[in-house]
Amino acid sequence: MTSKEGLRVGFIGTGWTERVQIPAFRLGGLTAQAIASGREENAHRVAQALEIPDTHASWRELITSDAVDIVSIATPPALHREIAVAALEAGKHVICEKPTAMNVAEAEAMLAAAQAAPQQLAIIDHELRFHPQRMQMRQMIKDGFVGTPISVRLTRLGPDRLDRNREWNWWSDAEQGGGTLGALGSHLLDLSRWMFGRIDLLTAQLTTGRLYRMDPATGGERRVTADDEARLLLRFANDAQGEITVSSITAGGYGMAVEVNGTRGALYLDNQDRLWSMTEAEIAAGEWQPVRVIMPNSELLRQLPNQSPFTIGSFYLAQTLAMSLPMGETVLPDAASFFDGLAVQRLLDAARRTDAERSWARL
Repeated sequence: MTSKEGLRVGFIGTGWTERVQIPAFRLGGLTAQAIASGREENAHRVAQALEIPDTHASWRELITSDAVDIVSIATPPALHREIAVAALEAGKHVICEKPTAMNVAEAEAMLAAAQAAPQQLAIIDHELRFHPQRMQMRQMIKDGFVGTPISVRLTRLGPDRLDRNREWNWWSDAEQGGGTLGALGSHLLDLSRWMFGRIDLLTAQLTTGRLYRMDPATGGERRVTADDEARLLLRFANDAQGEITVSSITAGGYGMAVEVNGTRGALYLDNQDRLWSMTEAEIAAGEWQPVRVIMPNSELLRQLPNQSPFTIGSFYLAQTLAMSLPMGETVLPDAASFFDGLAVQRLLDAARRTDAERSWARL
């Protein structure tokens, strides 16, 4: 039952939710009702700082609260399956952070739980699907602007893991689902499927930049087992070739970009989220033309804590949820379903396998 104030969200986790989700979801029309964390003191801190009414000692307590309509899971990936399945069984709508799970078997269990609860929303938080420039780019591809895609390239480059003083935490631990491939590669794999279609072949190379980091719990060094950079080569079902690079060890580089070259034209979304186009006639001259993109409710966007594509996408996702769920619409055409999450998980598992085996994977 939805309150008079609107759909009430219970957040599990205090990192991403504090920085991005809570302010963006509120601005988008959802109510930040409750929060829980692995460390209860963090939940109380965020609740006080962001004026969230309810704090819970555990995620199990939060998902059974009558004051919560939607559960947002922003924990390390090792906890996703257990929490998502339990929240769906408790009758809640679920938004789960990426990567979907630790492996395909866990993602399959999550999909089964979602299929058993068809009246409840179950989506993976690939909020970039709701970012206006990315939506415009996808629509132009669907409308045939580039013709048949020939080659695509997606990148996200940043220096954040180069800092040798960065402490060891779950992100450094493959057994908890840490690493750049899962955190950022999952987004670009999802965008690849969403924009260009099914991926049939894949190979990957993974790199760890800093092999040891200081563990604050012990005061000593601890081995890093998760990747800091991933490079993937793809072959799509339509025979287009793809390339994905996600890096947290690129000095001076930051941002995301998407480029597609086709038989009739090209599109380029640069790392400042500006969309450019080039028709077949313009390709010889190499003249990119700006594409005008409408940003609905642009006056509200200025109130966001930052203008990253993730924050903007979260705002528009929240608006979509606030309009759709009260109407009983639990299948959102643009959202990443748990089926999509499983498909991306297959690609992530294949990427890790091909890196270990120095091989290609046929999906």
